[in-house]
Amino acid sequence: MGTAAAAPAETSSQPLSVRLEEGTGSARRQVEQSTFLEALFHGSWNGGVYGQFVRARHYVNHLRQLHVLYEAFESALPAVKDVALARVLRLPELRRASALAADLDWFCGDTRTQPFACAETRLHAERIHEVATEAPHLLLAHAYARCVQDLFTAPQRAELVAQAFELEGGRGTAFYNAVSEGEMQAFQRRLVARLDEVALGELESQEVVQEARLAFRIQGLICDELARDAPGIENPRGPFNP
Repeated sequence: MGTAAAAPAETSSQPLSVRLEEGTGSARRQVEQSTFLEALFHGSWNGGVYGQFVRARHYVNHLRQLHVLYEAFESALPAVKDVALARVLRLPELRRASALAADLDWFCGDTRTQPFACAETRLHAERIHEVATEAPHLLLAHAYARCVQDLFTAPQRAELVAQAFELEGGRGTAFYNAVSEGEMQAFQRRLVARLDEVALGELESQEVVQEARLAFRIQGLICDELARDAPGIENPRGPFNP
């Protein structure tokens, strides 16, 4: 008697984009409302030259963590072979490592040496490398998390950063130039369409959502660590609140 063929994996009954939006809401909000990010982008920092200096120090630390994470993400892309998966992961808007390097050069100049990464950032980067090797479909979760945290908020944050540090001509804000405010809706539609094109089974879809929750939670831990090193943080929602 021949052996029975293995049953095909059950196809997910709900679009991945919907699963991600509905399944990560709590974790997303915790990051968005973290003390560090609220203070960094919306706090008053006492104003004046010293307040601006302290704020810049913590902003640079924030950029350094992002630089490590985007370098880890981009280094995983050449090994991705699945076409539908690559159409999400290789969105040009997600390639921000060089822009972050440019912003760090603007703020730090020749004094920047090896990128500083806190333990939580190193953990996050290691996780990206791990899933790239063992379960590449989970990279979708990290791409989604970066889009939500960085790209969707980019136009507003570019304006806040430029105001806070009196920047002109786009200097020091290259990281936020991936998607303009006028292009945002089209980019979001393109991201949703490409996420939903990826053929995942029910279990794989659940794994991606769980990985996205993990990505947001680790980002929250990064923010907590940066807040512990930010004694100048005060109550958020100061004059930079849009």
